[in-house]
Amino acid sequence: MDELSDWVDEWAESLRTGNVTDATIVVYVRGARQFTQWLAATHPEASLADVDRRTCQRWLGKLADDGLSEATRRVRGISLRLFLGYVASEPDSGLEQNPAEGLELPVPKAPPVPVISDDDLGTLLRSMDGASFVDRRDTAIIRVLLDTGCRRGELAGLDVEDVELRHGEMMIRHAKGGKARVVPFGNRTTLALRKYLRARTRRGVRAEAGPLFIPTRVTAGREARMTGGGVRDMLARRCKAAGLGHIHPHQLRHTWAHDMLASGAGESDVERLAGWSTPLMVRRYGNSVADARARDAARRLGRGDRV
Repeated sequence: MDELSDWVDEWAESLRTGNVTDATIVVYVRGARQFTQWLAATHPEASLADVDRRTCQRWLGKLADDGLSEATRRVRGISLRLFLGYVASEPDSGLEQNPAEGLELPVPKAPPVPVISDDDLGTLLRSMDGASFVDRRDTAIIRVLLDTGCRRGELAGLDVEDVELRHGEMMIRHAKGGKARVVPFGNRTTLALRKYLRARTRRGVRAEAGPLFIPTRVTAGREARMTGGGVRDMLARRCKAAGLGHIHPHQLRHTWAHDMLASGAGESDVERLAGWSTPLMVRRYGNSVADARARDAARRLGRGDRV
């Protein structure tokens, strides 16, 4: 078991040397470690050199039997392929080729895009229309997420110097995949950021540098930076206080992409601003917009009301 675990640890180190985010590494390593633990439990004498295509298929079959979703099984399969690919690339591993290469993985059905209504967004923003530090910070966070489409982890990684209020732009440096990008934002987001930065300065934090969004309480010895998990928890707490159902931060990104396309933005423009590396995601939103237009056309026709 130690040898199997050592291979996973070594692969994790190799991932850290590349442009792979910490969150992605956690997901990948979890899949590889689950596979090696299963291998040790079912084949105590086996090493990675003994793994073949049938072994990989059996493990994926077990995941299906355990009731894991198609999306989760696909991610686990990708983790396995990348992990065994690394092992096979090492001459002393004994694994001559990657047995998971070309393995058929489940393709999850794309669920409907969860778009937040303007009414719910208005209710949420009005519920924090105060002058306290927390109200100003949370308003700015929600407006940035809604106006730029950035991910919560990307927002948490923002520094004050990444934001150019005069031109309404911010640099997303800690982007998924390691590719930085500049995103624009509008006047209301600019105003919300100005009010928040004033409140931030009043808390004795340097105005011109450091993490943009800071937590309410700062633990001694730790960086005063709000985390992606903190953004998620804040939004859940705010939705509950406003009497709304649960809204995940990623739904604001969904809503941004949907609204961009519905307003006539090109798919390539949305793809670049969102930081997607393939057109697959933007096409999903394009289909969502097309579905919404079809429903609107049916309502305008009102065929059932004509007879």
